[in-house]
Amino acid sequence: MENVFDYSRIITKKIFLEHLSVVFIFSVLTIIVTFPVILDFGTEAVGIECWDPCHMMWRFWWTDFSFENGLDFYHSNYIFYPEGADIGGNLAYFTTFIGFLLIQFVDYITAWNIIWFLGLVFGGYGCYLLANNFNRNYLSSIIAGIVFTFTTYHLAHSTTHIGLTMIVWLPIFVLFLFKLLEKQSKYYPIAGGIVFLLVSFTHLYYSVFITIFSIIFFAIYVFKQKKVSNKTFITNFLILLIIGLVSTSVLLSISTTSSEIQPRPYFEHVMFSTSLENLILPTPTHTTQIISDNGMIKSFYSFFGQEKYTVQIENYIFLGYSVIFLSALAVIKYRREHTWFWLVICGIFVLISLGPELKIFDDTTGIMMPDKLIYDTIPEWNELRAMARFVVMANLALAMLVSYSVYGLIKNKFSSFKQQLILTGIIGFVILFEFSMIPFPTNTEQIPSVYEEIKNDESKFVVLPTPMGGIGDGQLMSSPKILYHQIYHEKPIYSGFESRVPLETLDKTRTYFFNMFHKYGGSDDIIKQDLATHGLSLFDYFDIKYLTVHKDVGMGTSKTKNIHKLMSEILNEKDPIHEDAKLIVYKIPKPVSSEPFVLLGSGWHHFNNCRGEIENIPDCNTRPTLKNSEILIVNPTNSDKVKELNLVLSSVENEKIMIVSMNNEKLDTFDIPITPTRIEIENLILKPGVNVITLDTNQFTTVYYGLTGSEFEDKKALGFGFYVKSISITN
Repeated sequence: MENVFDYSRIITKKIFLEHLSVVFIFSVLTIIVTFPVILDFGTEAVGIECWDPCHMMWRFWWTDFSFENGLDFYHSNYIFYPEGADIGGNLAYFTTFIGFLLIQFVDYITAWNIIWFLGLVFGGYGCYLLANNFNRNYLSSIIAGIVFTFTTYHLAHSTTHIGLTMIVWLPIFVLFLFKLLEKQSKYYPIAGGIVFLLVSFTHLYYSVFITIFSIIFFAIYVFKQKKVSNKTFITNFLILLIIGLVSTSVLLSISTTSSEIQPRPYFEHVMFSTSLENLILPTPTHTTQIISDNGMIKSFYSFFGQEKYTVQIENYIFLGYSVIFLSALAVIKYRREHTWFWLVICGIFVLISLGPELKIFDDTTGIMMPDKLIYDTIPEWNELRAMARFVVMANLALAMLVSYSVYGLIKNKFSSFKQQLILTGIIGFVILFEFSMIPFPTNTEQIPSVYEEIKNDESKFVVLPTPMGGIGDGQLMSSPKILYHQIYHEKPIYSGFESRVPLETLDKTRTYFFNMFHKYGGSDDIIKQDLATHGLSLFDYFDIKYLTVHKDVGMGTSKTKNIHKLMSEILNEKDPIHEDAKLIVYKIPKPVSSEPFVLLGSGWHHFNNCRGEIENIPDCNTRPTLKNSEILIVNPTNSDKVKELNLVLSSVENEKIMIVSMNNEKLDTFDIPITPTRIEIENLILKPGVNVITLDTNQFTTVYYGLTGSEFEDKKALGFGFYVKSISITN
């Protein structure tokens, strides 16, 4: 009995050392393939600019900050203040939670880099486990891991989408599926269902991928001979799938965001799908193209008479010539059990990644693909707008085929371990060289010391980071860089960046006053009042105590100068409290004016600032009124004040009756023609605080707009009442 125990202990130790060696090998390879990241691991974040990395580091912070302060994790009014926004889209719970744990011990950059590193290392390790289940061969399984984790897809997304980089659960889930063909134990379906949930926690895209994979797997193997009976296989498969789908449904019910979210338009589905040449053409970030000044790319496009080369992160899916060759070799010569299954998986997921229409040189051909049928028949499928991501499952299939090919070469051509080691070393080097992106991109974002002052200010206030907007849906979100800065000052901000924010929330970034600080806005609006008199009152109304100007978020020098000029007018030439090459910070004093001022309430469309020869058309330099449009007149004193409200407006399409009310009491009725007309409402008695003037009509003209008038296919019907050109108050 003692000898049996010793033997078992030796076997366990051997297995442990084997798995430890796999993790060590992939750690070393990650350091090499992503050089020089390791040199600045604690000071520079992996990634291209402060974009998605900044967004995800903000989520690490928000998780910690919301738990610590008893706030709602799923909804934050620290962005898009005061209403806030759901922490929506894909939460990437798994990596977010790891980030939350890590920032208890390390800084945000190091936490981000650790997760990135683990994603690459354990992506390889997970695929090693899957390949080793079939090959029982160390070297060929290592090659499978290399193919899977160092693909162009994985390396590219690891610089931006931290949830997508954690691919370790995909091959492990597939491994449990195959165990259902061999074992009667209920351990494998239960464990597989739990792994399904872990996949969903990692990224909801991946849960869709493995659901489709599972359906294909079942459809094929329910008719094939296996070590267990069909009844056992079907029962265990259903247990696994039910556990996975039910737990994922619970996850979705918890994290589902507002129903007011704008549906994703069809063109996005096409834009973020694979163009055929993406599969076989290296990207500009590959080492081979950096060395040759994009020589292969230019030659390829020149050969086909193409001049343009457009590629975005979703198109970084080059499969690798050596991978394609070795996969073909496995199918042609070294066929093993499940070879055809992996070939089918590769074909199906590549086809889906091509999106609804076949694209060549990033232009649609009009040839409908299988995804178009799915798009038209399955509800909510349009939410999966990045179809190119399906290629990750094709990468897994190719990794398995390559391992079959390497295993066949080892067993049939190279007998000694030394020869096998040299062979796999050469194959591994070729694959890594094809996928290499040396030098791997990193960036650092300097944080000014002035944020310490803002953080330590215990009064209640909000920070206004400018420029507002410029990116995202309708270009109404702000750069994720401002979220990264919020980590350090910890104060609520107007505007922001988050996945799937409702249009109604985003539109508030283009209302009067805020529109002055918008990237595409300006000080010319329908409210006419002196900012030198009322500017500080406006800031105070919105609880804004600090305004930051981010010079390096693509707004241009002219916009920076315009904001500086605007702030000089409001602050009476007072200098900012901080300025460097990237950032200006203004501190807003309390107002001294006791004069009433005007704001826009609800029920307004964005300002249409027409220029050039079309300035005289009715809707130029106006804001259309929607239903129950409100004008807010704020009396900052403790006593009543009498004012006159002046409006210049015209009716949309035909003459309409306008009813004017104040604080829910009707004041007057006006007939508004289609030509600009001035009306005066005299003797308004303004109570202390906010007085609400309502412009109403029973007639509205239907106008179809997308996101703030942009050319989105899914347009929304809006009822326009009047075009308002001017609002002002006088004594």
